[in-house]
Amino acid sequence: VEKKTIFMIFSLIMVLLSFSHPTLAIEGDNDKPLLISDDEFDAMIEMSPTSDDYNENVGRKYSKKQNDYLKNCSKKMDVPNQCTVEVLADIIQNKSVSRDCCRGIVRAGKECHMEWMRLFFQIYQLKRFSSKQFSKTNEIWNRCSTEIGVISPFS
Repeated sequence: VEKKTIFMIFSLIMVLLSFSHPTLAIEGDNDKPLLISDDEFDAMIEMSPTSDDYNENVGRKYSKKQNDYLKNCSKKMDVPNQCTVEVLADIIQNKSVSRDCCRGIVRAGKECHMEWMRLFFQIYQLKRFSSKQFSKTNEIWNRCSTEIGVISPFS
């Protein structure tokens, strides 16, 4: 009987502790940056031989049609490298994307923006942040589309 009581007390303490100290992985506060400094952000997006191999395998999972679609998305944005880094910094560090980047995102369209970011959050350096990706990517789209408005795909 004493073992049962001790086990119940231990279980209760563990449950209470888990509620009072949530981990970063399940924290629901989207306003807190996931990375603290710009140096950590720069180091995170650096490539390594291991990450290169992993990322090549991610790329191989896509069909030719999917790859062509993503390349076309990149072209529609006009500033894909700069904008991609800005979007990643917005998602991970809560830094806002520029107006030029927003213009490219809106020009490319929501589906294109969402798919492009889905691809990026599969790469080695970013996969640990994938739980934040969808809501933050959607938030960026909403903010940019409100700021920029509707853009003709031919403008």
